[in-house]
Amino acid sequence: MEITLKLKSLRTRMKECGLDAYVITGADPHGSEYPPESWRTRRWISGFTGSAGTVALTSDRAGLWTDFRYWIQAADELSGSGIELFREGAEGVKTLPEYLAANLPAGSVVGIDGRSITEKTACEWEALFQRAGIALKDDADLIDGLWNDRPGLPEAQITELDAEISGESRKEKISRLKKALTSAGADVWIGTGLDSAAWLLNVRGADVPYNPVVVGYLLLLPERLTWFTVLERIPHKVRDSLLKDGIGLEPYESFYEELSRIPSELRILADTASLSRTLMKSLPKGAVLRMGADPVVSMKAVKNAVEIRRISGAMEKDGAAMVRFLIRLKRKIADGASLTEIEAADLLRSCRAEMPGYLGDSFSYIPAFQSHGAICHYEAKEEGAFVLKSGSDLFLIDSGGQWDDGTTDITRTVSLGIPSSRQREDYTLVLKAHITVAAARFPQGTRGYQIDALARGGLWRRGLDYGHGTGHGIGYRLNVHEGPQKLSPHPIDVALVPGMIVSDEPGLYREGEYGIRIENLVLCGEMEKTAFGTFLGFKTLTLAPYDRTLIDIGMLEEDEISWIDAYHDEVYMRLKFLLNQDESEWLYEATRPLTESV
Repeated sequence: MEITLKLKSLRTRMKECGLDAYVITGADPHGSEYPPESWRTRRWISGFTGSAGTVALTSDRAGLWTDFRYWIQAADELSGSGIELFREGAEGVKTLPEYLAANLPAGSVVGIDGRSITEKTACEWEALFQRAGIALKDDADLIDGLWNDRPGLPEAQITELDAEISGESRKEKISRLKKALTSAGADVWIGTGLDSAAWLLNVRGADVPYNPVVVGYLLLLPERLTWFTVLERIPHKVRDSLLKDGIGLEPYESFYEELSRIPSELRILADTASLSRTLMKSLPKGAVLRMGADPVVSMKAVKNAVEIRRISGAMEKDGAAMVRFLIRLKRKIADGASLTEIEAADLLRSCRAEMPGYLGDSFSYIPAFQSHGAICHYEAKEEGAFVLKSGSDLFLIDSGGQWDDGTTDITRTVSLGIPSSRQREDYTLVLKAHITVAAARFPQGTRGYQIDALARGGLWRRGLDYGHGTGHGIGYRLNVHEGPQKLSPHPIDVALVPGMIVSDEPGLYREGEYGIRIENLVLCGEMEKTAFGTFLGFKTLTLAPYDRTLIDIGMLEEDEISWIDAYHDEVYMRLKFLLNQDESEWLYEATRPLTESV
């Protein structure tokens, strides 16, 4: 069905239901960044393929609100659809609820599927709407009747991680969770996050592209933890292991009914930032709620010794694959070969596949040549993909792998010829910001937004900035993006603690010309204790060289040069054993001290 016809049909349904506006978040009941196919309602109604954005329809207008990362992409994908682009965060652009409150008359009703909005967000919208005399109807699933071929629940097979791989048994994790509940004064925990369930149960699946998770809910009562999922796809060995550890297994569809049976005397820990409006309304009337953050999210974010050791091994394999890719790419281009962005991504994927323990991609690669590099989350397609060629143009590739040993995420920007002076200046400014994070020392209790400001300082002094966060958490054989920690301008009140892994990825984007981003993963750890307290810092985990041709050494301080040389030395020493002689020699030249000519 064409988008214009979908909008027309949806407006007919809105009128039948007495709705003056309808909101489609594209979210699933689990708060997934990348939801299962059956919940990709935003993409279905609009054609927009980005991972963040919200669509709203009124009787005569339709709009998509999305952030800086997708402004260019959204403008292209929405062209001719009848859906306007609202650049969320841009000066003078109202947020979606502000827009509806300002443009709908008093007495209007806004509809939304309550499973696709958190309780916290729903309450915020209601408070704003109430002042405008607008009501929010949160039980309106209008998409289901229109999306005739809507996929059902995924049923991919499930695997189990033993303690040698996970570093902690599920019984030990559940014991820690129960202690956290007691500390919070609660008896009941409701787990909706798919990666939280995978982590707690030490299972992995393939229900969502790139994210090895399993669709399901968890409910922890004093006597038992129950997992609600598609039972038929659980292998007998995994089923027996779960039952042996006291894990109850129930059908996915029975979850909401089970919620209503929670004994009224039990205290329920409610994280309204993650639990949906529908879920909260399904709890027994008069239920005793203890408001607080989901403890599993924080537990999962702090990697144990086994996870850290194995992730370090994954970085070596991933780094060797990246080196092979850079060698092959640069030689092909120098020899006059033509590769599209998609073919370049396939080349890197094949280099990863040559290494033992490679399971697949951790997200959809971003291979962006020339002006496509200015689209932060660009997705290359056969139609419109640029052809890489030699010259002064830049190629940015953001990619990652799922390995037996962990999850990786790396971005490198390289020159495919002789870079311009401005390209070298921009690259070096981004590299300096990148080093500022990697080399930072900060007191215990520091939040991610404070580190984010450190990264941007040098760019700000030149009137430059980038529209995305500086870093995100990353899972262990799990989602490439995880919380609660972030290096972001948003004042997220989560302290960085030893064992957390975050990305370090500042950037600089010149629309219509090129984009530059440099990304490594870094591990937070304790550095020293002084009379002024405990100080933390980062250890860089990712192993791959920077492009020396893009570095303006005259812009670097001595300590920055020393940092790059030390990092490059580690890259060479740890990767050379995974490379053949020719590759090792190339890497040796790529990682020589900056003061030495190449």
